[in-house]
Formats: sequence, structure tokens, C-alpha cells
Amino acid sequence: MKNRIVLMVLSVVMFCAAIGITVYFFWANGYFKPTTESAPTTTYDSFTYPSFETTAISDMITESADETGETEYVCPVDFASLQAANPDIVGWIYMEEPYISLPILMNPTDDTVYLYHDAEGNYSKEGALFVEHKYNSGDFTDPCTIIYGHRMSDGSMFGSMQGICQEAGYFDEPRYIVIYTPTETKIYQVFAITSTDNSHLMLKYDFDDPDDFNEFIDTVYSDNSIGFTHLEDIRPEAGDNILILSSCLWGDRLQRFLVLAVEV
Repeated sequence: MKNRIVLMVLSVVMFCAAIGITVYFFWANGYFKPTTESAPTTTYDSFTYPSFETTAISDMITESADETGETEYVCPVDFASLQAANPDIVGWIYMEEPYISLPILMNPTDDTVYLYHDAEGNYSKEGALFVEHKYNSGDFTDPCTIIYGHRMSDGSMFGSMQGICQEAGYFDEPRYIVIYTPTETKIYQVFAITSTDNSHLMLKYDFDDPDDFNEFIDTVYSDNSIGFTHLEDIRPEAGDNILILSSCLWGDRLQRFLVLAVEV
């Protein structure tokens, strides 16, 4: 009798565990509805997070257009303190929607480090946002700069990017990405969202080559899949600088979800 009860209890426990693991697998791999809630961005206790609430991106664009002559660059991000904590920090990304405010890293020798290490160099499944030293300069002056980040199911890193960018009406107003560096502020306007396979874009296209650059843009604008969008009125062309935010596609980790923006 006791053995039968024990077996029944074990069977129930194993059944519940199997259900739990299955649900977690589907949730973690994005087979449920993509999250539209960004996780708190004060991820790093040792960092002083810059405050951008008082300066809307649209105001920054107006101020930049109105500037005459050269003025001393005053960065709202304390890069001296950040780089003292980790010299691999090369920039800071700020978006209003989805809300993202995080450091950008580039390791000078190993492009895989920040897949599973945070901006303080500690092991973390979330990793950090990073650019690859093998393909980008780290100062965001290349024709195409790609920032990689994990699609975390809790909304951290690039976790809420797809859910928010694919919402109805997202492109009813201009959407911008701001990149702060130690020497300048760069503003990009989002012009497309799309998906691609796991092939490395920097190996597939030579963005320094005008023909390759335009071929890539043509490919983006030929994507008419449901849920993906491109804006005709700000279509980039060779000579422009573009920024790509790259993460796993919800529901298919073998595909990439891309947010593309052009420097304004």
C-alpha cells in the first residue's frame, strides 16, 4: 500500500514537473505573446544611470539643427566612471519606445564575451548589449553598425523590442534611437523592422561597397511579411550610416529580429 502511494505521489510530481518544463520552454522561446513591458534598466548597481527624461529626442533633433558654429560637447553620460568600471564600454543606447537605457560594449579581442557576461564582466545569462570588434570600429562611424542583445522573456535587454515595435500604430510617429559616445551624440530614426535568418549580415554584405549597401536595403524593403514595416520616405541609400539592433525572433530562435535606423 505504501509503495503504491509513493509511486502515485512520484508520478504526480513528475507529471507536474514535465508540464512546468514544457510551459517554461514555450514561454522562454517566445511561443506565447511577445512581451511589451521593458524590464527595469537599472541593471548595474555600480553605474550611475544618466537621466534623459527632461530632454525629449525630438527636442534634441531641433537643437542640433539650430546649432551654429562649434560648441564643446557635453555628454550626459559619465563615460569616465563607466570605463573605469569596464574599459570595454564604448557607448550608451537610449530609446523612449521601447524604453532602453543601457551601456554598449565591445571587447577588443573576443566578440563572444558579452553573450554571457554583463557590463561589469560578471557571468550572466542576459549578457550585455555589444558590437563586434571584428566588423565594427566601436565609434559608430561605420556605414552599418550592428548592436546585438538577447531577447530576454522578462523584457530585459532587447526582450520587449519585437513586442512593442510590432504593435499597431508604432510607426504613426517618428521613432528614434540615441547613441551616446565619449565624443558625440548620434541620433537615428527607425525606418524598418524585419527578420532574417542566422547568417551573419557583415559576412553576407560589404556595407562599405555602395552596391552591397543598396542591395541590403532593397532586401529589407522587399519584405512584405505581416508584422514587418518599412518607411518609404526615409529610405537610406549608400553614403548613409545605419544602425541595426539584432535579437532572436520570438517563436523562432533560429531567426533574427532586426530594428533598422538611419542617422539623421
